[in-house]
Amino acid sequence: MRKIDGESVTNASRPVRIKVTDRDVKRGVPKNPNACAIALACLRDIPGATAAKVHMSTCFVNIAKKGWQRWQVPEYATREIVAFDRGGKFVPCEVDLRPVPLIEKKQRRRSGSSSGGPRRPRRPRHVTLDVREDAMRNDPPTEE
Repeated sequence: MRKIDGESVTNASRPVRIKVTDRDVKRGVPKNPNACAIALACLRDIPGATAAKVHMSTCFVNIAKKGWQRWQVPEYATREIVAFDRGGKFVPCEVDLRPVPLIEKKQRRRSGSSSGGPRRPRRPRHVTLDVREDAMRNDPPTEE
């Protein structure tokens, strides 16, 4: 189970809409998931929020008496984060954070192809450079 600062992280149960204002953008710090414009808006707009960490695809908010909650960051907000982290302008907007969907683990296929045809090479994973740290590198999970 993922933990931040020793507290468990749970998936949020409801979506939330936050409004990033000009003031949030001016006070925000590029490449800092704890102090970016969206994190500041979360602290203001989510009742009981005491801390926020906004990464490229995931937003973590510590809510009093609930602990850390996790939401998905929509693609349009990710583009704003990239622009902001690279020294461009973050355009104030409303951001709809959605609960992280539960995904069942897939069973691994045994070696050999069921279709009998040749395997296609995997596409290399794209990594966006010169932006904030990945959520997994910033706060690695702890073992219980």
